[in-house]
Amino acid sequence: MLKGGKVSVRRLLLRPTLLEFCRTHLIFTAAGALFTVLTGLVTTVFHLSETIMKAAPPDWSNASKTSLGTLPVLLPLLLCLAAYLPAGRLVRLRNGWARPEVPDALVLLLAPAAAFWVLVGLGALIPHGYGLTIAAALLNSPAYGLFTLYMVTTGWGITAPPWAGYVGALVSGLLPPLLYLIGSYLPIRALDEAEENVEI
Repeated sequence: MLKGGKVSVRRLLLRPTLLEFCRTHLIFTAAGALFTVLTGLVTTVFHLSETIMKAAPPDWSNASKTSLGTLPVLLPLLLCLAAYLPAGRLVRLRNGWARPEVPDALVLLLAPAAAFWVLVGLGALIPHGYGLTIAAALLNSPAYGLFTLYMVTTGWGITAPPWAGYVGALVSGLLPPLLYLIGSYLPIRALDEAEENVEI
């Protein structure tokens, strides 16, 4: 019984859709982290944040100007996060897959999010568990890295209520697989017609 359970879990986690997402996710995470560092260096050297903040309308609050000034650093992560949508469609097109069925969709959505939530939760519960929190941010930089960076650069993390961090972590865990999943449901004429013919 135990052996059968292990096989079931293994098959569950080795589904092609989930493996393809993990590969895409690692690429986007690495790219997002790299381009964020490079953008941060360029922004610092050329004082881009200060220039952008000075260009803001004078009636804007300091918090709004600060948020606007962080845009160059946040932009790479925003682009990487948005890229999950077309990535889901492209992976499906490349492999010639039908739209994910409900079990596959749930695994694709919840398995990566759950792994991220476990890391964040352990980082919050274990004394001096900052390393786990940092690991979670690095392994999900397009979403949680974006959220964390925004909190740090704007100072919002200091003034925000504690529940805001938990909500941010919850949403950050779901966003990448959710966008990828939505992308995999986008219309692909040839595949959709073939799927309809099979159903008929």
